[in-house]
Amino acid sequence: MADPDVEELESGYIIVRSASPVLASAANKLSAWVSMKMESGWNPHGPPQIHNDGEKFYIIQAMTK
Repeated sequence: MADPDVEELESGYIIVRSASPVLASAANKLSAWVSMKMESGWNPHGPPQIHNDGEKFYIIQAMTK
């Protein structure tokens, strides 16, 4: 599995992102990345956010350490 699309911030937060034309696929990808990050000590911060631009679903999850 390739590295997730993760934006690491110096403040102890990361943003894990997933995108797909199919909502279920984007959700499954995000779930896998969030689980992997949780195994290394990160915790979800708030609910995931979903956006659809008409072509793809984008889901992001903020996480804290």
